[in-house]
Amino acid sequence: MNRNQQRLFYLDLIRVASAILIVIYHFPFSLGGAVDPLHGTVNGSWGMTPVYCFFMVSGAALFHRYGREERLDVKTFYKKRFLSIYPLFWIAYILGFFAVYWQLGHFYDIPTWSFIWSFLGLDGWIVNWIPTFYMVGEWFLGSIIMLYLVFPLARWCWRKNRRALIFLSLAAALALFWYHPFPMDIKQNPVVDFFYFLLGAWIEDVRGRLAGQREERRTAAGRKPSGGRKPEYGKPGRTTAGKALRSGRSGAALALWLASIVILAIWFLVPVTKGLPTMELTVSAQAWGAGMLLRQSFILLTTCAFYVFCIGIAPYVERMKHGKKIILEISGKTYGIFLTHHMVSQILCGHFDGPSLSTREILAVLFLVFAVTWAVTVAIYRVEAYIKARF
Repeated sequence: MNRNQQRLFYLDLIRVASAILIVIYHFPFSLGGAVDPLHGTVNGSWGMTPVYCFFMVSGAALFHRYGREERLDVKTFYKKRFLSIYPLFWIAYILGFFAVYWQLGHFYDIPTWSFIWSFLGLDGWIVNWIPTFYMVGEWFLGSIIMLYLVFPLARWCWRKNRRALIFLSLAAALALFWYHPFPMDIKQNPVVDFFYFLLGAWIEDVRGRLAGQREERRTAAGRKPSGGRKPEYGKPGRTTAGKALRSGRSGAALALWLASIVILAIWFLVPVTKGLPTMELTVSAQAWGAGMLLRQSFILLTTCAFYVFCIGIAPYVERMKHGKKIILEISGKTYGIFLTHHMVSQILCGHFDGPSLSTREILAVLFLVFAVTWAVTVAIYRVEAYIKARF
């Protein structure tokens, strides 16, 4: 199989882990914000990290697939992206639209012509300027659409001079980390999203090159490529950690992975202190200053740590008897989970009094949200498959 056609399992793992974190992050808001312990940790807006990971995964997947091809069939590329985005979104949006009507008893008091933005999947992005029928968390969809639109040009620049492209993108993102004058959350800014998009592509490029070098060394030493041999695992304590420490480059990779664990521990466990920038600076609509720069830089650090941590554990998860199958099944539906979990969480949690629930009851409601979200997601994928089969 051509390297560019190989499925990258670590991207599937990151998709699943990020989707789970996003559902957990939004869950407390649906319960009235009464139970949200993780917002009291050092990165109060920790939900930003899995969102940015989705942008990184998209960049890694697209540049892995198309980055080295001599020619990109733009028409075919856009057609595939259209079919992968819009049918499922329209189905989920219709469900969300009537769910809102059922809850409120009326539709939004917004001009009918504004519905065009929902049809295009841009209502969550443009709602910062004009009223729209935004309702299922589709701001992320608008950002992804913009990244897909610029991908052919980005790919051309990547092939010409990827270092310059990454440097310019980083400089632009850092400038916005310091001064963000736009009336939108910084996570919705296409310049920032494009930086994370390229960051994922760059990490995959480095990872792929290192993997290729390892295979070349194995071949030169007269050993079978790692893909053609039985993996060395299965006995307690027998991991590749010792070999990694004895190898300079692998040792550096192991040190980087261990550092990611330390950063994630700080991310989840260290409580907020008065000396830290406020949580509001994570959204940063029309904000500026050193506090915002520090907060956004910390989010960048935690995002990279989470990403690297998942890369490190991916080989072990992939070797589990049922681990790979489960991850691939959920990964193929993370887009649907992203579209449906808001609606499910709001409807279900509306029947509970958050402040009066015990910890066990809160966990039970969260489990229910996950279960129903998965059921609704599977349902809309089946509806999509049925429609595609008929037309």
